[in-house]
Order: sequence, then structure tokens, then C-alpha cells
Amino acid sequence: MKYTTRLLAAAAALTVLACAKETTEPYPVFEDRSLQAWITQNRPALLDNYQAFDKDAGYYLDLHDAGNLAEKPINDTARWIRFNFSGRDLAGNIILTRNAREAELAGTFTKYTHYVPYYRYCGESGYSLIEGTWLAMQKKQELGEKYYADNGEKLGLTSPEYEMRIGARATLYMPSRVVGSGLSGDGGYQGQYALDAGKPLIVTMEICDTVKNPLQREGSDVDRYCELNGGRQVYSHDEKDTEAVNLPTSLDDPNHPYRPDFAKRWVSACDSVAQLYVNYRFDPKTDRLHYPAPYYAGIEPYTDAQSVTSIDERIAEALVKRFHTDDPYVGIAELKADSVKLTGTAKIWYIGRFLDGFIFDTNIDEVKEIVYGEVLSKGEALSYKPEDGGLITAFYYAIPNMQYGQWGALITTSTNAYGASGQAGSTSSSSSGYSDSYYDYMNYLNYYNYYNSYYGGYGSYYNNYYGGYGGYYGGYYDPYYSGYYDSYANGYYGSGGNQGVTTTRTSTEIPSFTPLIFEFYIEPKAK
Repeated sequence: MKYTTRLLAAAAALTVLACAKETTEPYPVFEDRSLQAWITQNRPALLDNYQAFDKDAGYYLDLHDAGNLAEKPINDTARWIRFNFSGRDLAGNIILTRNAREAELAGTFTKYTHYVPYYRYCGESGYSLIEGTWLAMQKKQELGEKYYADNGEKLGLTSPEYEMRIGARATLYMPSRVVGSGLSGDGGYQGQYALDAGKPLIVTMEICDTVKNPLQREGSDVDRYCELNGGRQVYSHDEKDTEAVNLPTSLDDPNHPYRPDFAKRWVSACDSVAQLYVNYRFDPKTDRLHYPAPYYAGIEPYTDAQSVTSIDERIAEALVKRFHTDDPYVGIAELKADSVKLTGTAKIWYIGRFLDGFIFDTNIDEVKEIVYGEVLSKGEALSYKPEDGGLITAFYYAIPNMQYGQWGALITTSTNAYGASGQAGSTSSSSSGYSDSYYDYMNYLNYYNYYNSYYGGYGSYYNNYYGGYGGYYGGYYDPYYSGYYDSYANGYYGSGGNQGVTTTRTSTEIPSFTPLIFEFYIEPKAK
């Protein structure tokens, strides 16, 4: 009897299963439900603040600061945006960050990384931006009724409709379809983990600044820097300009930059190239460069606003001890030393900086020790040989007018350095029992196809200006980082070791439209 009953029950269950309708739903539906469940559990106040821009794009928004409401929204025109951000998964693991302290917590902080805001073009399309951050900056947000009631007044809002301004801070909880296919950081900006494809992301972002014309901004920044550091003299060969100052050829000319009584310290390297200046009288014994906004990250060596000054003082002592103890300008100020000239060759020692004083590159071991706390690869003099190419354009304008045995400094906009696309940073590790040669690779988190297609690639709009394939500068002025000295100029320090030794290599990112400063010493001419 019991056996018969069990058979009947099993048959009834089979009948129910046979009548059930098989259903399938796409992955985005399940991901949305998962994210909504997480928000319900962890951020319930955001449930009615989901920003749905179409059926496939949206995120939960938590607005911490509305920014300067007196200013126009940043979406009023296409522009470049400087913004800080950190990305985490739903478990709180850091995926990538521009914050030095967060990188330190994640164990990925490096002294080779410039922890400054992300700088990206933001227009009608989000070419190089995580789509969710682009939506937040470009689209009008409609705050939920309850969220607005709870937060609108303290945010200074008078309407639930909101558009981001400079100073805005927000956290976005985004499904993967407004993130992209996986995500990870590089060049010191990475966290503990990479974000797998199909996983939600939490991004906290802050709008720091906006620039409508980055080339104009660069020029203004370079001019301002020169004025802060001894003044500038622009040479011109414009015959129509009655006030134009021609490039001097004799010390008898009161405007000659080598004259001790000539007041201006920074002069045009070439009378036909804008915002490329040289300081021919720079001397590390007596001169200190000053920076409008000194870099600091709260971590050694750049701990506070005074850190750059302290670093420079130590560097000056090291340079004087290594390269000279006498006056380096004996025979130079009188133009008695040989000049490098256009066809000359030279051995150059240099320090490369950003306008905030951060040292992104050097081949001087004493400087490496001071800044990075280590010298993993012995520095070698840069061989300047024009026919070989491989340097940034600025060197080819500045060095020919220098003399052997001379110190100097130059400052240039990105036009004569790394252009609109800059140079991607990267970090990678390897285990090896033999000596390795390391090569840079493009970081597609930082530089998507936008720059190649619009600012620098073959057939692009700015191709001729920035010297891409077929451009005016052609291969002769290929960026220094892609040239022969790639292995150490990028901060790569190849090393050997025993089997099982892990070596981490980090290269410094050169952001888009970034002016650069170089201090350099030209070795005396070989006899």
C-alpha cells in the first residue's frame, strides 16, 4: 500500500514537471537583479535613484557634492576633464585608483607613479571613458523623489534635475554593460584585483577641472612657469613686428641669453616655435626651480608641499659633487666653448619633470637613489646623435645651440614632446632565473583607440601636426620613449636574478597634453 502511494506521488510530480514551461532570460537581467539586491542590502537609500538613460544604460547614483552650482554644467560643450576616481568591485576590492593612499592600501603604490587626476576628452561620445562616468558627466540626472527629498537641500539643489559641475563628487554603482569588457589598472594605478567581464563596478569620482582648449592651456601654463622662474624672452623673426626681438648671434647684443646682465632666464629655443624655452644659464649649484603647485602624495618622497624643495636641494648637492666643483661656465659664458650644432653628437645627463616638480625620468643614479630609493640599473649618458632620431622634438631644437660642458634646462609643451596621446604607464611582474630585457606596452585602460583615431594615428585630423605616420616630423622625431632608450627612460629597470625571483617593473605615465621640464648636462667634448 505504501509502495503504491509513493508511485502515485512520483507520477503526480512528473506530471507537474511535464506541464512546466522552460524559460530563459538574458544575462543583463540577472546582473540587474543581483545589483539591485546588493543595493537593497547595502545602499537602500539609492533604490529610487537609478539613472536609466535607455534600456541598456543606467546606474545607481549617490551624489556627495553638487559642485559649484554657479558655474555652467560641464556638458555644455565638448571639453577635456580632469577627474579623480577609484573603482572597486561589490566586495570592496580596489580595481584601480588615482589615489596614492588607496594604492598604498592595495599594496600597489610605486614611487614611479604620478598620482594625479585622470585627464580625458569628454564630448558627444565617451571614446576613452568608462561609459558610466561619461554618462554621469554628459547626461542630465533625474534624482529619485525620495532621494531628492532626503538630500536635495543639503546639496543646494532646487530641482531634482541635476547636471555635473566642477567640484562635483559622486559614487556610481554600475552594471558591467556601462563599464566595459573587464577592467584593471596599470602604471601604479591598479588595485588588488582586475574586474572580470560581466561584473558590476563601484566608481567614486570627483570633477577637478575642465579645459576647452588643451593646447591653449598648455601654452599658458608654460609661460606662467617661465615668468615664475626668472622671466621669458620670445625671439621672433617677424619683419612686420617693429617690437620683435631677433635671435641674437653675438654677445654684444644686449638680448643675448648668455649675458649675465640679461634679465630674462628663459628664451625661445627657436624663433619659429612657440612655448619651447631654454635656460642657458641654469646652474644646479645656484638655481632652484619653483613650481606653481608642488606635487605631494602624503607618502615618501613626496610627502608634503615642501618635499619637492627638499628633494631638489639634495639633488643639487649630488649633481655638483658628481659633475663639477668649479664654475661650469668658464669658457662658456664668453662663447669660447664649442657648440654642439645641428650635426654634432653629445653625451647628455638629464632629469625629466612635470610642471609640479615630479621626476618622471632620469639617467643619473644619484637622482634615482634620492627619488626612488633604489638604483636597479646603472644609468648611462644619453647619446645625442641627430641622424639616429629617437628623442622628443624639443631636444633637436635646444641641444644644437648648447655648448659642450654646459648645464641647461628646457621647458616645452606636448607639441614638441609626447603630443595629445602622451605615454601610457604600465606595471608588470615576472619571475626569472636570467637577465631580462623589458619593453613597454600600451595601456588600453588609459589610452583607448580615441587618441589613435582622432589625435595621432594614420589619416587622423591632427596627423600632420603631431607627427604620426606621414606627418611633418615623420619618423625622425619619434617620441623618445619609443626610441632606443626605451628600456630605462620609461622607468624600466631590467635585472637578473636567481630562479624564482619576482621582478616588478613600472613605467611612469605621461598624461595627454602635458608640458615637460628637462634639466641636463652636456659632457665636455671628447679630445
